[in-house]
Amino acid sequence: MALSMIRKSAAAPVRRAAAAPVVVRGRRVITFAAVDKAKVLEDVRSIISTQLGTELEKVAPEAKFVDLGADSLDTVEIMMALEEKFEIALEEEGAEKIATVQDAADMIAAQIAAKGN
Repeated sequence: MALSMIRKSAAAPVRRAAAAPVVVRGRRVITFAAVDKAKVLEDVRSIISTQLGTELEKVAPEAKFVDLGADSLDTVEIMMALEEKFEIALEEEGAEKIATVQDAADMIAAQIAAKGN
């Protein structure tokens, strides 16, 4: 009896708006849309380049905002531009952990994935 209950609960898919159906072992289940991390990084680099007036080539994933010439006000403006572009909210304690361009892209990709977009 316990095994039949496990099978019933495992068969019930969780539905999300941005999910696409997939067939696994003859059953239709829902998967989450993958986040295009390369596109997120490209967009983050572009926004930072625009905000700082820096050539895109200089905005490498491992580049630190400070090394790109960003002061605290620039960093706040970058965060606001990223929030607007990706329709997310970067919490203050999370934003404080962002040191590099890649850090920003990773945090944004994680939030997008969590939203199910």
